[in-house]
Formats: sequence, structure tokens, C-alpha cells
Amino acid sequence: MPTTTIRIGYVPEHFSTPLYIARDRGFFTENDVSVELVCCPGGTGEMTSKLQDKSLDLAIALTEGLVAGISKGQDWYKIVGTYVEAPLCWAISTGANSRHTSIDTLNKTNVAISRFGSGSHIMAYVLADQQGWLTNDNKENSVFSFSALNNFQAMRDAVNSDASDFFMWETFTTKPYHDSGEVKRIGQITPPWPAFLFAAHVDLLQNHAQDLQRCLKAIQKATLLFMEQKENDSVKLVMDILNYNEEDVRNWFKTVRYAADHSQVSSRALQVTVSTLIKAGVVDAPGLAPENLVDLQVASLN
Repeated sequence: MPTTTIRIGYVPEHFSTPLYIARDRGFFTENDVSVELVCCPGGTGEMTSKLQDKSLDLAIALTEGLVAGISKGQDWYKIVGTYVEAPLCWAISTGANSRHTSIDTLNKTNVAISRFGSGSHIMAYVLADQQGWLTNDNKENSVFSFSALNNFQAMRDAVNSDASDFFMWETFTTKPYHDSGEVKRIGQITPPWPAFLFAAHVDLLQNHAQDLQRCLKAIQKATLLFMEQKENDSVKLVMDILNYNEEDVRNWFKTVRYAADHSQVSSRALQVTVSTLIKAGVVDAPGLAPENLVDLQVASLN
């Protein structure tokens, strides 16, 4: 018998489709685990906050957001596994009639983000670092200003009203709004780390580790089935749930790769993430090597 109900936070995007499969096909039930799926449109920042107030037990969140959070002292969760192994491609978007036509003019502008600590916030610094806009004097200070708007709709509205200059969001989620002309795509950025990791509240790890293992096993079965059927049933499922067009879904399936073992975490990938975030000024770790920061972040389930 399940000893608890695990509340799983997720973003309402195509990556999360296997969670619906696991729920609707009874994979959680057959693994003797009770699960409640909690939709978090505010993304990683919303999920780390909900982990803190204990309204979530497990989150499927962006690598950079989780790593930055723990590195900054968020000690109420640990990384316990990998969900999507392939990196996330972020589209850089401006308003339909914006003066910005390329990344080059974005320095010292206003960025629309979902929440502070979210991927849309952190990746702005990774972009600034790649563009050479960061100096020791302006790291995390004057390179950008930010407007935290909680959701994707508000971010699109902000760039069209000129309240903000640009935002960054996952490519295929943004593509319908590029295609319709609502917003304008001016570039993209793909960081060198896995897109989504599992993060568990420390209470879940301490008190219900076996339930957590069974939960990840059920999700593993769903992701395997989802990818096995990527030529037909899974395409239709994503189209039905998210109203995406078939070509976009098929193109996304060419890029996505779910982890072969959801209970594993690559220390090397986390080291790359930490090193990049330190360089970009997102994480300040004087005297602490990246590998030591990584040791603080992961809890093994094996």
C-alpha cells in the first residue's frame, strides 16, 4: 500500500505528456504509488516555492533553476533524477513591432520573466555571458532589468506593449505565437545541460524514499511508451492535449531525449551547469569548487 500521496509539479508543455500517460494508463497504480499531478504554469520558480511551502513533494523542473536555487541556499529539496536528458532550446522573442531585430541590441534592456529564479530569469544571464555583456562590475546588476509576470501570456503581452524588450521561452511552446505573428523570434540559445531534472522535498526523501522510487519507475514506463509511439499515437496525443500542429510535434520528437534511467543524475552535467552559472554571475561561490557545490545538490536513490 502507498504510504503517502506524492504531489508532482510540472509545466503544462509537451515534455510533460508522459505524466498523463502514467496517470491515465494506471502506471502509478500498478507500481503501488499514489500521485497527484499539480500543474505549475509559472515554471521552475513556482515549483521551488511550492516545494518550500510543502504544497509539492516532487518537481520536474529546469536544471539551471534547481542548480541555482540549491547553490543559493535552497536546502528544502535535492535533485534525485533526470527527466529529459536532451538540452532545452530557448527561443528569444520580442514584440511583433519591436525595434529589436536581433540579439545584438538587447544589452541593458528589460526582460519579461515568469519568476525570479526561473529558467527565463537565469538564462538571460547565460545569454549575456555568451554575448560578452557581463563584466565584474555588472554581474547580476545592470546588464538587464526584469519584470516578473508569473505566466507566459503576460510575458507576450509585455513585449507587445513595450513594457519589456524580450523574453526567453522553450522553442516549440513559443512557435505557435511566432507563426501567428503575435511575437517575433530574433534568436535562440541552447545550454549544454539536460533540460529537466527531478527534485524531491527532503521530507519525501527521508520518509517515503520507496514511494519515490516507485513513482519514478512508473514515469519511466510512460516515457518509454511515449517515445516508442512517437511516429503515431504520441504525436496525436500531444496534438490533442496542446493543440500543436503535426509538423511541429514531429520536429520536436526529433530533438527530445528522455533519460534512460530517471533515477540517475550526471555529475558532469551538473558541474558544467554550476561552472556556467558561476561564470554568468548567477551563482556566487567564493572558494568553493563546482564539484563541491554539486555534492550538495544530489541525493542518490540507489
